[in-house]
Amino acid sequence: MELIKKYRNHIYAAVSVVAIIMTIILGANYLKHREPLPEPTATVTTRPEKEKEDKVLISVSTETIQDGLANMGILITQEYYFTQVEKYTKEKTILSFITTSSEFMYSYDGSVMAGVDFAGIKLETNENTRTITVEMPDSEIQAVTIDKDTFKIYSEKDSLWNPLKLEDYNISLVEFESAARQKALDSGILARSDEQAENIVREFIISLPNTAGYTVEFK
Repeated sequence: MELIKKYRNHIYAAVSVVAIIMTIILGANYLKHREPLPEPTATVTTRPEKEKEDKVLISVSTETIQDGLANMGILITQEYYFTQVEKYTKEKTILSFITTSSEFMYSYDGSVMAGVDFAGIKLETNENTRTITVEMPDSEIQAVTIDKDTFKIYSEKDSLWNPLKLEDYNISLVEFESAARQKALDSGILARSDEQAENIVREFIISLPNTAGYTVEFK
């Protein structure tokens, strides 16, 4: 009994050392065989893409286009220039059997103007076919202009019994304007005016921002 007490401290020390060694061995064995922890993964949050872009349907306002065309008023789209020589004759009968006459030959420069009243244009839009249909008034002769500064007399025969007066010149001028108008019509001025008016209207419509992709047709 005395011997145990004598070596008790040494026994406790040995037991402690053995316990520490066992702890180290067990810990090393655990670390060796344990499964590694999964590495942390980043969580990516994706925003759902917009499946379809919103479709913006731009419709053409025929009222707006018509107002713009109407503001142009009567547009002169074709001019016919001329230099015309005419002969005016004035006859008069005296005493029921004597005929006397006076006459003169003259010329003027001038122009005949044809155009379209754009206020009369009507539009229709077909959104399915993307077509703008234009109904236009026919061209008309708008004015006959004579440059009186270019007036020339080439010959004049004035009868004593039937003298020429100022009113005779005025009558001749009216006849001259009528002849110039007819010559312009015979030259096809109205057809050319219609074609030019269509070109102007087409260019005006396609220049607008909302008419891209539309086809312009004429009735």
